Amino acid sequence: MPPNLFSHWRSEIFTHIEGDALKTLYLDSNEILTPAADDLLVFDVILMTKRRLEEEMALDSPLKNACKCTNTERCCCAKDPYHSPLEDLQFLRIIVDEGHDFSSFGRKNNAVFALQKLHVERRWIISGTPSSGLLGIDASTAILETLGGESDGDSRLVRDALERSKSSGLELDLEPSVRKAALLQERKDLEKLGSIVIDFLNLKPWSNTKLGDDAASWKQYIIPNDNGQRKPRSLASVLESLVVRHRIEDVEKDIELPPLYNQTIYLEPRYHDKLSLNLFIMTLAVNAVTSERVDQDYMFHPKNRGPLNQLITNLRYAGFYWTGFTRDELLKSIDVSRRYLEAKWSIGQNEGECGSLRPGDFDFLQRAIETGETVLASPSWMAFSMAHELGMYIDDFPSDARNVWSLIKGSEFDFTNEPMPLLITGAPQMAKAQQHVDGHLYEPDPSSGLGSLGKRTLDKLWQDVQPTPSKKRRLGNDHSLPEQNSPTDERALVSTSIQKPATLGKRTMSQGKQSVSPRKAVGRRPSDSKPQALSEEVAGKKQTIETAILASALKNSSITNPISPIDSMSPLYHTRLTGTASAKLSYLIDRIRTLHRSEKILIFYEGDNIAFYIAQTLELLGIQFLIYTGSLSAARKAAYINSFTTTETFRVLLMDAHQAAHGLHIASASRVFFVNPIWQPAVEAQAIKRAHRIGQTKPVYVETLVLTGTLEEAMWKRRKDMSAQEQKRAEKSLLDDNIMARLINEADFIPLSHEEMYDVRKQMAPLEYPQQLFGRGLGLTGMRSGDQDLIFPEGLQLPVGKRRVGTDSVVDGCEASSSKKKTKKVGFALSPESD
Repeated sequence: MPPNLFSHWRSEIFTHIEGDALKTLYLDSNEILTPAADDLLVFDVILMTKRRLEEEMALDSPLKNACKCTNTERCCCAKDPYHSPLEDLQFLRIIVDEGHDFSSFGRKNNAVFALQKLHVERRWIISGTPSSGLLGIDASTAILETLGGESDGDSRLVRDALERSKSSGLELDLEPSVRKAALLQERKDLEKLGSIVIDFLNLKPWSNTKLGDDAASWKQYIIPNDNGQRKPRSLASVLESLVVRHRIEDVEKDIELPPLYNQTIYLEPRYHDKLSLNLFIMTLAVNAVTSERVDQDYMFHPKNRGPLNQLITNLRYAGFYWTGFTRDELLKSIDVSRRYLEAKWSIGQNEGECGSLRPGDFDFLQRAIETGETVLASPSWMAFSMAHELGMYIDDFPSDARNVWSLIKGSEFDFTNEPMPLLITGAPQMAKAQQHVDGHLYEPDPSSGLGSLGKRTLDKLWQDVQPTPSKKRRLGNDHSLPEQNSPTDERALVSTSIQKPATLGKRTMSQGKQSVSPRKAVGRRPSDSKPQALSEEVAGKKQTIETAILASALKNSSITNPISPIDSMSPLYHTRLTGTASAKLSYLIDRIRTLHRSEKILIFYEGDNIAFYIAQTLELLGIQFLIYTGSLSAARKAAYINSFTTTETFRVLLMDAHQAAHGLHIASASRVFFVNPIWQPAVEAQAIKRAHRIGQTKPVYVETLVLTGTLEEAMWKRRKDMSAQEQKRAEKSLLDDNIMARLINEADFIPLSHEEMYDVRKQMAPLEYPQQLFGRGLGLTGMRSGDQDLIFPEGLQLPVGKRRVGTDSVVDGCEASSSKKKTKKVGFALSPESD
């Protein structure tokens, strides 16, 4: 099984097996040596990860030189090539979970070679998706939007999914290119199925060698011909002899899943959402007009497919937030556009005579120039872009420190001398301010020193973000367009729009604030590090407040701010996070604050920076989270899933949508959010089924966030209207769908109102429930930090350098599940940043 499923299998065995009815050996890493063959005979089941099996059976196995056995008589670590004790046994059955990993047609992977060394009577594969083009009805219904009170289990949705599945095979009315793509996908699916049949199941006669008397060609008898002719009778015969399927009606007799509700949440884009999206439209507009849509200068030229795909990906990320464009590039693009229009205008006297300009191009490029000028005139956009921060809007911040904490006031972007009605800054800056105040809560003036800290923080920020020659080289464009010979260089914005965004951070779990605990800060003055005795009145007040805070923390209060140790008459009490620069983030904050105490939340994203922006805000609110990203080690992935599933510590799991396959079990989450709509239906369905699966006890609510009036909405509606064959054809890129490519090419600018341009409060995406910034309940005593909150099942992770024979570490199901004492909390040797 994949490593991330090991703990789930283990917990299921503990749940369903009583006492020592089933003796099980758990092998998930080479930290545990495989016992000798005679010792293995006492076990009924051996549970292994795929990676552990490959290492066990490899010719150059890492196990052979790693002997640390204490009992030399039982040592199997000879100097000769490692011989696995598993090769000396006869197995009744081998079961491979998520067995579609074995479908590597044309080549054998390491796991297949490893299994071929074992003596096995029967072979089973468990998979809900034996190939990317084969998606079960259960997953298909998950992506259908529910209406009113119906759920995905309703008969209408099942019928719709069945009809879509049937229609995907009818190609009579499809255009030739779509029919060709459908046939290619079908051939790939059957080739992968053949790999499983031949290499793993070893089914005769398909697995017979070509030299044998009864050889059969899978390609000849099963796979459709190049002209599309199928062999349905042969395929049906093979499938009937191989596949054990669960019909929906049979499953529902035994297992009734809670209902699944799936809906799209349409949000109005706010000021900064519009600016970011308009800049991408500006990029396409400037490129299209100035290149005159010819040759390789044009972004939609076939040779520019890679850069254009990256631009579209970045545009989709911008539906949440984007700071990738720079002031200099904007100025250059505006200048290029103006000079181009002047050159064309000199040829004729009106728009219709401007050289080779198409009708409407003159006006389109003028609007692109106006868009760039609007952005350059926005102090907040300029500040957020240079600092790479997602804007936070704070009300009633201490007035004497407000300006020094602002990303705008006192900076080069402060175009006016008017006082700002509220503080505009970033989440990391507010985290430092929060840490400072919360660390001095019981002092006469907790805000003392806040101004000087703000000056140091902002000075360092602007120093760090100043571009240097070395930084410019590191941020060089990996997807450069070909060199151009035109007199104008329209690549000014293109170069940024097609870069992969730089990752904002590496930390993938919430950490405790480094503030001083109020208990340790009692009586301390800023100028004196020695604690001083409190009066009886103050000490009594402190004790009362701490008791109230603990009581508040234990309640299931959802949206109200927790009881604060700050006096309601203090200005700090009224300091609130009022809104953000992202409509989607503000919506998520309100929903998470409403739900996180009673339900666990699963947030799917595309693009790691989106996860880090959300995480920064969650830390401000004192909500523990984990980020499950592809860069994590296998051990940390397993720990994150297990910790989120089995404990109450972490309430939010942020997960890369493309990491949500391979049977991950996250049934502890009942609220699912997609930050951006997912283009591939199979990816979305797999992600939803992480939560809506056997073991789920609550109704599951899925929300997909979409900005209205944007390309994102057009993409979402187009995806829902596409046939199954059209979806397959455009699975890798939106641009492979002709209709979607046309929508992108014809995208128009999103209009800005006068109020949005000049009223700061109209620019932010307001929170429905403004959140208290200082003295937030649980945050006062500090959260646990580092890896000490990660939970490992017994035996899943062992201390580095410690190895032991499997029989010494095996615990039967009864013992391992009977007490919490059997659960280990193991710290990683490396910091979270190392992943």
